[in-house]
Amino acid sequence: MAHEENNLVLGFNFFPGNAFHAARIEGIRRFARLGGWTLEFLTTQDMPAAAIRQLLARRRPAGCLVECSRPNVAPPYAMPTPGVFGDTTVVYIDPQTAEERRSIRRAAMLLCDNAAVARMAFRELSADHPPAYAAVPYVRPCRWSIERVATFRALCAENGKRCLVFPYRIGEGLEDRLKRLAGWLAALPRNCAVFAINDHVAWDVLCAFRDAGRAVPRTATLVGVDGNDKWPDAMPSRISSVKLDFSNSGYLAASLLAARMKVPTTSLPNVAAADTAVATFGPLCVLRRESTRGRGRRDPRILEAAEMIRREASEGLTVAALAKRFGCSRRLFEIRFREAMGHSALDEILHVRLSHAQALLAHGDMPVAAVADFCGFGSERQMRRVFLSSTGMSPREWRRTNFMESGTH
Repeated sequence: MAHEENNLVLGFNFFPGNAFHAARIEGIRRFARLGGWTLEFLTTQDMPAAAIRQLLARRRPAGCLVECSRPNVAPPYAMPTPGVFGDTTVVYIDPQTAEERRSIRRAAMLLCDNAAVARMAFRELSADHPPAYAAVPYVRPCRWSIERVATFRALCAENGKRCLVFPYRIGEGLEDRLKRLAGWLAALPRNCAVFAINDHVAWDVLCAFRDAGRAVPRTATLVGVDGNDKWPDAMPSRISSVKLDFSNSGYLAASLLAARMKVPTTSLPNVAAADTAVATFGPLCVLRRESTRGRGRRDPRILEAAEMIRREASEGLTVAALAKRFGCSRRLFEIRFREAMGHSALDEILHVRLSHAQALLAHGDMPVAAVADFCGFGSERQMRRVFLSSTGMSPREWRRTNFMESGTH
């Protein structure tokens, strides 16, 4: 039987219990429903090459997806190379190390657009023109960390600012690293904007700031990356984070696999070009939390206004109406809001509306025009502009790549 005659696709090294893997699996399943694929996800790590070959010979899948990001497992990894899969089409998802990239350099792969991640973090951190910037990389050198830090430093330089980078110390224990990090953070300029390379590192930074006797966001602002809500209870409510589009990354990986398997594009919309060897996925949005909401003057009335925005933005709330509630001119209200929060009141309103609209588009079949009205946008055109600016996609495009049917796991 030819591979193309089988509709089975195998996924290697997927862990449904991990939030990122679960979102990626959901994206793969959405594409698989379009292609009529049968999916099986294998959680076995570091499966010997001989065992993989035996499995392929027995099951004869049309294609394979290999997840390269493995939770709670330290390198080195025994990543199966393309030669192990023989003539079975394979796509690698987000290889993490330079060694992995070299070992699979001739294979199709999906990569995170780390430059786009850094740009979104910089845009959030630079909203109120901080006097200084800093970046805290991962605990060891790795491709994605290096790329994010390099782009962030370049953006700082373009804006005439220096970016201080916390130095690596190979082989350092966690306790020693946190102690050294606390000393380093204590010496940063007041009101420094700190980019933590992912949410694990951001949590370390928040703890180290506490140990250094510095409060976030009163003396510094902080942004992490991943957008995972399943952290210790105190973390999600405090640390702003660039949310990666893991669900769409699964959809894109499946699209890339379909193109390599020469699946007819007429039956599968949005399939990658057949000659595409590398595709990228990027960030979805910034989950804006306390760690970027001002750094200095903490105006209780403005914090009250922010809570009103959270509750009423989708009901057509305007900046002028907010200013009137607080008995001041719109201009004065906007100045105070930006001083306290680090961004404009309109930006906060649109952020809440966008989040509400994304939830409706992802989990229901409400028409786009109705979503725009329900979420407080003045028109469908205005919602489209906000979506294009924030996600690079129209609302309809965003729905196609993020829709989750009831009962999908």
